Amino acid sequence: MIFGILLAAGMGRRMGIPKALVQFGDHTLHARGVALFRVAGLEVIVVANPAVAAALPPARPGEWRVVNEYPDHESGMFGSVQMGVLDAMARGASGAILLPVDFPLVSADDVLAIAASLDGGASIVVATHRSRRGHPVGMSRPIMGEVMAAKPGTTLRDLVRKDPGRVSVIEVSEGAILGVNTKDELERLLAMSFR
Repeated sequence: MIFGILLAAGMGRRMGIPKALVQFGDHTLHARGVALFRVAGLEVIVVANPAVAAALPPARPGEWRVVNEYPDHESGMFGSVQMGVLDAMARGASGAILLPVDFPLVSADDVLAIAASLDGGASIVVATHRSRRGHPVGMSRPIMGEVMAAKPGTTLRDLVRKDPGRVSVIEVSEGAILGVNTKDELERLLAMSFR
């Protein structure tokens, strides 16, 4: 079974609030990310920081949560990736699709395309839009093992670039390259989403 891993441990300093708690239309970015994975038929693991974990409503069926107590540690986002991957492996995952919480326009079809590529035997799947790499990123069980064995200072980008021959690139929607880091970007994406 492939799991979705929603990376939601960032503090959101430029936004003034953890991004997982930012409202995007009628839902928070957390709720939107979880719903995206569930619509695609995936169980989801949310990696949150303590403030986010305390503010979220109770997890719904098919959602598990892991708390990264030290999201500002030098391992950065990769520490959260490792925590989510470890939990997914413990639950018997055959693969995982990782999505930062601040990519609200990624679609269920995008996730399904990556899942299909993993089911077809791909090792690493990178979402792209018009030749620009973005999110989400899919990985097989062996690559998940590499994530857990990675040396300190490693990034997910390092693992993707380690052997280009094992990377499958999938063309998906523009949402793959549209992240939210500032309030201006949030307003722009909201306008795109609801036009």
